[in-house]
Amino acid sequence: MDKLEGKGQKVAEKDKFASIADSGKPNAGRIYDYLLGGNHNFEVDRQAAQQVIKVMPVFPKLFKLIRWFLGEAVRRLGAEGYNQFIDFASGLPTVDHIHQVAPAGTKVIYSDIDPVTVAYGQEIIKDNPNVRYGVCPAEKPEELLGSFLVTELFGKNRKVAIGFNGVAYFLPDATFHNSMQLLYDWAGKDSRLFLCDSGLDAKAPMPAATKEAIQIYERMGQHMYLRSPETLEQLIRPWKILKPGLRPLEEWVGVKAGVAEEQTRLGGFNTIGAILGK
Repeated sequence: MDKLEGKGQKVAEKDKFASIADSGKPNAGRIYDYLLGGNHNFEVDRQAAQQVIKVMPVFPKLFKLIRWFLGEAVRRLGAEGYNQFIDFASGLPTVDHIHQVAPAGTKVIYSDIDPVTVAYGQEIIKDNPNVRYGVCPAEKPEELLGSFLVTELFGKNRKVAIGFNGVAYFLPDATFHNSMQLLYDWAGKDSRLFLCDSGLDAKAPMPAATKEAIQIYERMGQHMYLRSPETLEQLIRPWKILKPGLRPLEEWVGVKAGVAEEQTRLGGFNTIGAILGK
């Protein structure tokens, strides 16, 4: 695609979505921003977040752990020379997101299924020459991989680091596995993928608080699929888990145990993460 055509298409996409923000309806991206301590959210988002916190008090800590894990993975991969990142289900690019913690000059492409979140994200990154943001569902990564955003920013270079955080548990097993396969097939040699997911204890009964939190998300149109580490290892193939392995997020970011214990007590699960390689 012609480069000028790509830029024009990007502007058209932004204009298309910039006017549809609804401050009267909670938005998952803005709720995430609020739980991270950001200020790109409305009162309706804060009220929805408080409903979740009421039944699962661990959620604010959990979401911060997910963002800290993302930052740790980006710093590690940046130190290894990775300077091209593609991120799925990005949410709002605030509070220590990829372009804020990666080495200077790193090129980043964010994406999200929600056009409202994307419109806000485009306003936040403004004219940063190394950052793009496009609409793409995580279950259809080919829509982003084949877009002008990738060719415009990365050219033909497919050695990338791919973020897939805070979204795996919103995808059914077969859909999630298909995304992993598509990303593996597209990515170049020595590419990396970093992700986190729930580490459900399949033998433990699900407490009422966890079920209620899931129901709140379902009322926002987001069903949750909690899975065991063993199932996750199967679904991420053919990606390979690299050292230090599939570990609780607290171990990745070097903080004291506490969130994992509270998660296990309330929901029988422990959020885990890994860096994967080809």
